[in-house]
Amino acid sequence: AYLDEAYAKGWPVKVHANGDAAIDQLFAALRPVVTKYGVKPGQTILVHGQFIRPDQVKELKSLGIFPSMFPMHTFYWGDWYEKIVGPEQAARISPMRSILNTGLHATSHTDAPVALPNLMQVAWATVNRTSRSGQVIGPDERVTPYEAMQMITIWGAEQYGEQDSKGSLEPGKLADLVILDRNPLEVEPMAIKDIKVVETIKEGRTIYARP
Repeated sequence: AYLDEAYAKGWPVKVHANGDAAIDQLFAALRPVVTKYGVKPGQTILVHGQFIRPDQVKELKSLGIFPSMFPMHTFYWGDWYEKIVGPEQAARISPMRSILNTGLHATSHTDAPVALPNLMQVAWATVNRTSRSGQVIGPDERVTPYEAMQMITIWGAEQYGEQDSKGSLEPGKLADLVILDRNPLEVEPMAIKDIKVVETIKEGRTIYARP
């Protein structure tokens, strides 16, 4: 009923669901609504979706779900997941590559204050999927540095319906940007987390400059 009302009134829906059973519940509630109103890409956002199954990944697009995932888990808790749920399921935590392979866009978030709101570390974790002990958790689910940048810029804007004014450097868009001390597309992938913000610009005005 909540989803039906939201779709009837054009309200965005953001659903936090971690386990695959919770994601099954979301899908079960959403299917009749999508049948009634049609697929509305991005109307529903799946937040976290840690243990989404491969069959559920394939259904995201048909339901119009825009996933916002949390691959920083691979760093912070990856070693524990290996023991708690086993290596096979741990390797599928936040399966970013599988999601992108469906043709969907996705975002990668920090869940601050659970993890520090450092977007370069978010990008680093999404690209490398390396745990605290240095183990790669799910190497097949890694993405490229460019894709990781899209997840925290243009696709983030798209998830909020703001891609016409934010998210990329184009004439007519807001001059919201950061200047970094190194190029995340050119450094060694393991060095992405060490990149520093030199300057932050909001609507063309500098609001932070690194000493």
